[in-house]
Amino acid sequence: MEQFLVIVERIVIFSVLVSALYALVALGFTMIFGVGRVLNLAHGALLMVGAYTAWFAQRLGLELYLAAGLAVVVCALLAVALYQGLIRHVQHSVIITLIATLACALLLEEIVKIFFTTTPQILQPFISGSVIFHQTTIISNRILAFGASWAAILLFWIFVHRTRWGKVILATAQDQEGAALVGINVRHVYTVTWALSGALAGLAGVFFASWVNLSPFMWRDPLIISFAIVVVGGLGSLKGSIVAAYLIGFLEVFMTYSPSIRFCADFRCFEFLGPSWVGVPSLMMLVLILFLKPSGLFGRAHG
Repeated sequence: MEQFLVIVERIVIFSVLVSALYALVALGFTMIFGVGRVLNLAHGALLMVGAYTAWFAQRLGLELYLAAGLAVVVCALLAVALYQGLIRHVQHSVIITLIATLACALLLEEIVKIFFTTTPQILQPFISGSVIFHQTTIISNRILAFGASWAAILLFWIFVHRTRWGKVILATAQDQEGAALVGINVRHVYTVTWALSGALAGLAGVFFASWVNLSPFMWRDPLIISFAIVVVGGLGSLKGSIVAAYLIGFLEVFMTYSPSIRFCADFRCFEFLGPSWVGVPSLMMLVLILFLKPSGLFGRAHG
């Protein structure tokens, strides 16, 4: 019984920690769709660029805090360049936009391969060590990632709901044509939105790298996570993204600690449940939500 309680404790603690990071990962993705109705498949690649920027800056001798700030700036500028140079010319077509953003993600992957090879790298943590809560050992840097993720989410909420620019963004998200009629420069709003999304992606990339090793392929999981969270929570819904992040985070951590069932037949063995099935529940939830409520838990139907 005691061992069972320890496992439950770890599931709860690690779910709370990783889900905050997942919410931060998905925040920029949600923002881009909510304002511009664009599914940015390059979002995960921006996280990768942020992680590699911080790592490279750290290798050049910068403190990690300065390296993280540089990653945020680089990703914000890259996102703006992506929008101004490509997306604004094709965003009238959903299919072309999807292809264009995916192509950009693959291009960034190839560029990282050329300059940094495919050898996994490790980003040094902001803080070292660990703390023990009851019977669970928690890496200190992951607690910092949790706090930073929630701080970024709360600051973003304050910006959107309490500042003039935030209200302009909300007005554009609700009715683009109406916003243009009252004098709002919609293209400028889109540019600011992409810059904020890129900055959030850069920050998320730095902290995501504290959970995984850096590699040119590390952008794929954040993209899948973002897509699943945004669809489950509701396209364009900040509240939905946070709720979905915690649902998906809990399912993944639960699966990590669940016992696997091994089945062997004809000299082949298969495992059901357990750590090897970590990514399956979130995808199953995504399919279920698309079938039962395509607009997501808190989203609006889009025509």
